[in-house]
Amino acid sequence: MHRHQSRIRRRRRRLPQGTTVTDLRMMRRALELARSAAAAGEIPVGAVVYRDGNVLGEAANNREASTDPTGHAEVVAMRQAGERLGSWRLIGCSIAVTLEPCSMCAGALVNARMARIVFGASDPKAGACGSLMNVPQDTRLNHRCPVVGGVLRGPCAQALRAFFRRRRAERRAATASG
Repeated sequence: MHRHQSRIRRRRRRLPQGTTVTDLRMMRRALELARSAAAAGEIPVGAVVYRDGNVLGEAANNREASTDPTGHAEVVAMRQAGERLGSWRLIGCSIAVTLEPCSMCAGALVNARMARIVFGASDPKAGACGSLMNVPQDTRLNHRCPVVGGVLRGPCAQALRAFFRRRRAERRAATASG
């Protein structure tokens, strides 16, 4: 076995159970969107809503640019998908998002009847898909959806770490010169 093949097999073993090739492709696209958000000064989170391998909506965080407190990538991508489908019910759709959804986004995903939530990096401070709470699996709600976490966890977390490292350095530089 070649060294390259060995590396590929190891990567495949690290994928969370239930991850599909389509999930990986959509998460890679969400990562591209997250990186573009970082370049625009937004927190680097990207989301893609898809069904049957087709993208129905995609977005990056845009709260700063839109001055909209609900401008999270998940919400913006769901709005696009709803417009495209002509319905708020996103039945049969999945979402790939680079950061574990917060309680607002997790609630919106449940209300939209999302079929699956796939996320990259966990969010121990605000995550509502298993970290702080588990909104999509709450039996008191009328809809539940499976969650697959940790898909491309490393690159997703790295995008966030790099953004906040740069932001802290910029603030220190501004404080030192000001």
